[in-house]
Amino acid sequence: MKKSILTFLILIAFSCLSFAQKNFKLLSPDGKITAEVTIGKTIEYSVSHQEDLLLEKSPVSVRLTDGTTFGENPRLIKATKRTVNDVIETLVYKKNKISDNFNELNLSFKGGYNLVFRTYNDGVAYRFSAGLNKPFQVENEQAVFNFAGNPKVYVAYVDDSNGRKDTFEKQFNNSFENQYQYIPLAEWNPKRLAFLPLVIESKNGKKICITESDLLNYPGMYLNGSGANSLRGIFAPYPKEVEQGGHNRLQGLVKSREAYIAGCDAKTDFPWRILIVAQKDYELANNDMVYKLASPSKLTDTSWIKPGKVAWDWWNDWNIKNVDFQAGINNDTYKYYIDFASKYGIEYVILDEGWAVNLQADLFQVVPEIDLKELVAYAKSKNVDLILWAGYYAFNKDIEGICKHYSDMGIKGFKVDFMDRDDQHMVDFYHRAAQVAAKYHMLLDFHGAFKPNGLQRTYPNVINFEGVFGLEQMKWVPSSVDQVTYDVTIPFIRMVAGPLDYTQGAMRNANKNNFRAVYT
Repeated sequence: MKKSILTFLILIAFSCLSFAQKNFKLLSPDGKITAEVTIGKTIEYSVSHQEDLLLEKSPVSVRLTDGTTFGENPRLIKATKRTVNDVIETLVYKKNKISDNFNELNLSFKGGYNLVFRTYNDGVAYRFSAGLNKPFQVENEQAVFNFAGNPKVYVAYVDDSNGRKDTFEKQFNNSFENQYQYIPLAEWNPKRLAFLPLVIESKNGKKICITESDLLNYPGMYLNGSGANSLRGIFAPYPKEVEQGGHNRLQGLVKSREAYIAGCDAKTDFPWRILIVAQKDYELANNDMVYKLASPSKLTDTSWIKPGKVAWDWWNDWNIKNVDFQAGINNDTYKYYIDFASKYGIEYVILDEGWAVNLQADLFQVVPEIDLKELVAYAKSKNVDLILWAGYYAFNKDIEGICKHYSDMGIKGFKVDFMDRDDQHMVDFYHRAAQVAAKYHMLLDFHGAFKPNGLQRTYPNVINFEGVFGLEQMKWVPSSVDQVTYDVTIPFIRMVAGPLDYTQGAMRNANKNNFRAVYT
């Protein structure tokens, strides 16, 4: 009798659990991709492409420092769906127009938060949105990717060439430049972080590219593997103490961190987490999801934004020959560059590191060998414009004053270098720099930078990003480095996120057998 009662109670419990669990299916407009969302004690989702299960059930949640957790014991209030079929006109992009066609599922929960899923014909994206009426702090975010089958991965681990980055904290400071390893996902080194984008090779040769978009005031996401077929997001905690140091005292070195990853304003949208799905490799290079999911342009007048090619001094170590002056960081050398650029239709000349006094981190201190006003006037007479290099710490000290001063002088933009982090503090710097530079009609190229995440749509004066193992590496790498294979790989991984400051031109060629690195 007691056994029968116990069985009856268990059946009731399972019945209640089944009743409480809610399931949603969201198909892509062409019906090939399916995102399934399950709401029970947690929130999980999975992704399929036609008959292939690519992503098994994977939990998502956000934990706040006050103990609240979005996605834990969730109580659904309502679910709404919509379909959008629009066209986005672009300014500085690989296409003039892009199709913005998706189905959306918006889940509203008790506790003041939403979880939004979108399915496109080429991928799935989701984001949390906090409707809280007061500021809050995010202790951590759970972003898990449980892959089906036994996939392989193209992974760019955080650079650890000296073998000293034995903790995640040490890996949070990096230049986001590294080559890819092609390995079984199960063989991921659990002690290593990898930066985005990252590509998984799944069933029937289908590729899944993980990246993010609309990252404006939140830390960037790293990925870490557990030695199985699962990845999880890792986020750098918010910096507590930052001191000046690093390369020529132009970097901000984090000495301690807070016990949270982000401080957020009321009613905050979190970044989009993106899984791009491609049957053919070329579809990765053709993908537009990062751009589409970014916030639309904040600029009304964009007529002054003119991208172009740049003649670059540092690349060849200022080495010019057969001239009647001493080549180097001086006006005569830059006039030579300007003449070259003018002759061959190159729109810009950059003054890279060296034009400002070294070790001062002060962009108002110009070396005596340079007369910037004279150079600006000379360049203008030749239909060429100038761009200035700036170290992060020096630029961040007075973004407004620096942009106003050099815009008034006729300088057209800055190449900002040595950020080398993507915690919330640094991500916010990108946003502020773009906003202020736009105010003074200045272009920006972020070097020493993390990957693009849609900021170039929100502020189209942001022309370019590094975050790539570029050709500049050939000035110092050993001959064992296979740059050629890397070059034909990045269009399908790194460039999925957006443009790259790569250094694609060099006048001297070599093959693998006779190549050697020469700094000058």
